[in-house]
Amino acid sequence: MALPVRIENSVQFVRRNPFVLYSFVLIASVTGVIFFNTYYFLGKFQGTVDGLLQSKAFLAESIFGTLVQDSLDDRDFLSARLQQLKKENEDVAAIAVLIRSEQEKQYQIIASTDHEDVGEKIPFQDSASYPFRRTWSDESATGYITSKGNERYWNVVKAIDQDDGNRVGLVLFQLSLRDHDLFVQSAMRQVYGVALVSLMLVLGLIGIHVRLYGFAIKATKLEEVDRMKDDFISMASHELRSPLTVLRGYIDILKSELLKKIPESESGEERRYLNNMEESVTRLNNLVEDILNVSRLEQNRLPIAMENIDLGPLLTKFVSQFSLEAKQHGLVLSYGEVRIPQVRGDRERVTQIIVNMLSNAIKYTPSGTVTVLTKETDDEILVTVADTGLGISAEGMKNLFSKFYRVKTDQTSKISGTGLGLWISREIARKMDGDITVESIEGVGSHFTLHLRKSITERNT
Repeated sequence: MALPVRIENSVQFVRRNPFVLYSFVLIASVTGVIFFNTYYFLGKFQGTVDGLLQSKAFLAESIFGTLVQDSLDDRDFLSARLQQLKKENEDVAAIAVLIRSEQEKQYQIIASTDHEDVGEKIPFQDSASYPFRRTWSDESATGYITSKGNERYWNVVKAIDQDDGNRVGLVLFQLSLRDHDLFVQSAMRQVYGVALVSLMLVLGLIGIHVRLYGFAIKATKLEEVDRMKDDFISMASHELRSPLTVLRGYIDILKSELLKKIPESESGEERRYLNNMEESVTRLNNLVEDILNVSRLEQNRLPIAMENIDLGPLLTKFVSQFSLEAKQHGLVLSYGEVRIPQVRGDRERVTQIIVNMLSNAIKYTPSGTVTVLTKETDDEILVTVADTGLGISAEGMKNLFSKFYRVKTDQTSKISGTGLGLWISREIARKMDGDITVESIEGVGSHFTLHLRKSITERNT
């Protein structure tokens, strides 16, 4: 008969991972030891208490036997003492005093806590049936446990002997074990309850252990899949760069040939097609480059060559390069040149971050200005690109630096982008011991600030 799929999968899982079975065996063994230990010590505890009660019963019987021996002739006194003793001790179930008669071969009850028994005669051969069901005629004292229903009793028989050794009677003493048994039962219920709860907790831990192990297996598989994904992306991106380079080359050749053969006034439509193709190749190339950078950053394979950088000339160069693009968008791009101390970073990566910040500012500013500002603190140089553009809502700010996240509004829907630039820029900045922060008001504009550490020389001055 075939096993259900889930059971079969579980069996296969245990076969592949035998230490899971070892864990179950270990937990079951620990639980068994707990139960055995509980049962063993409870038994020892009950035996010890029974022994103490037995000693108590013998002691009480001995004391009372001595008292009775001196009062056999005063039966009224004996009866009164028996009743008083039973009244003062709730554990006392029954006491009886019997006189021995050799001629009649019998015992006669002369005093008892049960008045109906007084005067009853018991032949020697029937002495074992009253009231303790045990032969005691040849013993000076004996004790044993009997049961009546659900209640147990300690029974003690004490012989009354004369000075010459002749036996004249017996004292029968019965001590109830009800309170003791109730206490032991309550203790046992509590201990077994604790043991049961412990077992349930252990079973719960087993379940959690199995689930956690399953999660660990899944996490391992996910890490492997993630690694394969990164490897695939890296390989695919590298493979895409070659054909994109070839396409860009063909577009440049077509443009060059077009300029030679067709006058500019007659090639408007052809030029538009070629420009669209060039823009598409550029966007695709940027996407490939961003994906490559993401893969490198996640695998910690992005090279960072730290050096001292003179940031002022770089900012001047970037502003000059983007001035034409800003003008085409109807924007004013400005930069107040001031002396900036050297910073510590990777020149190529700093260029990549600032280019991304300027490009975003121009793309997301329909009209107004884009301004580059610098500020010096004790340990850092802050480069801020401030714009009067669309701005970002408080909700959009929460995920602004997440991978593939783009602010979605009617105004941004027509602006192209991968949603990777800010994430890449921040990760690179942090690898250079810096950061990127943002302040923005929707409809007013945004301030993106790059934090760069001063060079060691500048920080020490």
